[in-house]
Amino acid sequence: MIGPKNGERSLYNKFKLAILNLSDKIEVKPLKLYIAFKKEKANVCDIIVLKKGLKIFINKEKGTLDDSKKMMRDISKTGHWGNGDYEISVNDDSNLEYIMSLIKQAL
Repeated sequence: MIGPKNGERSLYNKFKLAILNLSDKIEVKPLKLYIAFKKEKANVCDIIVLKKGLKIFINKEKGTLDDSKKMMRDISKTGHWGNGDYEISVNDDSNLEYIMSLIKQAL
């Protein structure tokens, strides 16, 4: 995480804690381009810390995520750094609970 401002670092830490609270088997693995959250060697989700917010990728195949609010973007046919077919850009924690319900589906 080179250079994120305090706001982005704080936002990342909120999501990080919420993800780690989903299971005691989740581990954080910082990689060159993103931060992976893994459970038993499989990525659950990945986070990229941006200058203005976060990009979160959920490791689910297209059509397998129950996203009733249609907040996630389908990136199944797009090149991207994270794993999975779903992406969301986050600038605040107003939808933290809902996004966590989506991430929980990847466990």
